[in-house]
Amino acid sequence: MVLVARQPILLSHQGLAASLSSHSNEWTSSLVPVPKHRRSYTPNPTFKGLFAGSGNGAMSQPFFAQSVIDLTKRSASDVNLLYIGTASYDLPKYKEIQTSAFAEMGCTITSIEVAHVSPLLIDLEAAVSQAHVILVSGGNTLYALNRWRNLGLDLLLKDAAENGVVMTGGSAGCICWFDGGHSDSMDPDTYKEPMLKLHGAKESSPYDEGTSTSTTHNPQDPQSNPWSYIRVEGLGILPGLVCPHFDRIQSNGVPRLVDFDSMMKRHSMELGLGIDHFAALEINGEDFRVLSLPGEKGSVPQEDDSVPGAWIKYVDEDGDLQSMPCPSFGKVEDLLQVMVDPSKHIWPDERVQLCRVENPGPSMD
Repeated sequence: MVLVARQPILLSHQGLAASLSSHSNEWTSSLVPVPKHRRSYTPNPTFKGLFAGSGNGAMSQPFFAQSVIDLTKRSASDVNLLYIGTASYDLPKYKEIQTSAFAEMGCTITSIEVAHVSPLLIDLEAAVSQAHVILVSGGNTLYALNRWRNLGLDLLLKDAAENGVVMTGGSAGCICWFDGGHSDSMDPDTYKEPMLKLHGAKESSPYDEGTSTSTTHNPQDPQSNPWSYIRVEGLGILPGLVCPHFDRIQSNGVPRLVDFDSMMKRHSMELGLGIDHFAALEINGEDFRVLSLPGEKGSVPQEDDSVPGAWIKYVDEDGDLQSMPCPSFGKVEDLLQVMVDPSKHIWPDERVQLCRVENPGPSMD
């Protein structure tokens, strides 16, 4: 089911004008006001990435795969793509789904598997160092980030991003690059044991964060699977709180765009980005684009239809949540804002630790 976001406001890049921040009394070209606790983000001119609203749904599309390859400025046959499937527990079929378009174009595909085993750091370094593209799968975001931090892979990914490797992925593979994300990591059907069991029982229903594959959900009774979305801390390579699958409803019966509004009010200091299931945010140094898969529906109104796109959200100085469609292109410094003091203004979700206990990784002993 696809929902159209409320209170649509169309905004073109050409119509942007400088705005006066009531907090800083300084003129800025930012798309939204810049309060005292945030400042405009200065992008790394070598950073490149494409961050999609879905993993299986978007990353399997040649439309998005070609956009990723274009960012490398290489021919597809000269691209080494490193796939990291930790969020989907390194199940082979998800690798096939999310890398097939790249393989068909001629890319060389390799992978790192750390969901169940702990490779030596030197081996992880070698794999990352040879990649032109790093693709992170969809799946359980929190599980993946916990594993990476335990193994030191998080630091390797940050270094790769700093050095111009193209970073990409959808769903969990979108959330992981930002300060944090609106995640279904607390859905028990996305935990390791149920997922491994499902993999053996239902080869025809691949999981992708944002797609309901629940074995317990009754659509007539939303309370049959009453899990909650949680804020998961990302790698912090890009600032902001991101919500993939923005136009989708999952097995708890709660539209993500509705719940993301509630999360934004709880985490009111952060700037939010909602990315539809079949949309992607592309960052190429100082510039950004919002890509929309042709022929698909989304939440952004366009004439008599709605198309996949992205939304910007923030809580204003009066405590009211504001929402606007993201322009189709522009400058990264006008879109993203970084926290002045993250320790004071980025607040952890208290439910994350419970989720870690319920879905633990392998012992590091």
